[in-house]
Amino acid sequence: MIRRLAAFAALLLLTGCLVSDGDLISPGEADFPVEDGTRFTVYALDESGERADEPPEQATVTVKDGRYLMDMGEESKLFAGLMKEIRPELYAVMIREADQTEGNFYALMKRDGASWKRWGMVCPDFVSLVEENGKTLADFGIEVRNSDCVATDFEDLKKALLFAHERQKPDAEYVAE
Repeated sequence: MIRRLAAFAALLLLTGCLVSDGDLISPGEADFPVEDGTRFTVYALDESGERADEPPEQATVTVKDGRYLMDMGEESKLFAGLMKEIRPELYAVMIREADQTEGNFYALMKRDGASWKRWGMVCPDFVSLVEENGKTLADFGIEVRNSDCVATDFEDLKKALLFAHERQKPDAEYVAE
């Protein structure tokens, strides 16, 4: 499990993500749709949005000091983040390693009962999607820096997440226990 998470993290570092330098969601604007102490089984999804043939991971989400903490069981490594509803049951997710104070990664989560689907925002995939649909990154207020897609305000981030949601399949499913 740890090897697979490390490989995923290395892949993200090499391929780039949707990021921001500062917080685009503040604790005062955040929504908290996941209950404190929720445990999830996390399934990787294939390109068609179906469960991949991989063993699932476990994650526990708690709330501390006005932020979510997600423990993936990776040697006590925690991720801190916030969520903001952008459409009914559709949330922008801002996350970073809990011991970091700057920089964030973004994803999109959609709730369906006890299940959440995640759209991980990998920069090269987003750039290709934008180009395939006759758009430019400037249409979303996003620039590429060091292989990352950088958003500078929440409204642009929201546009990018909704665009990806309408045109891509999710890459993970979180099922509450």
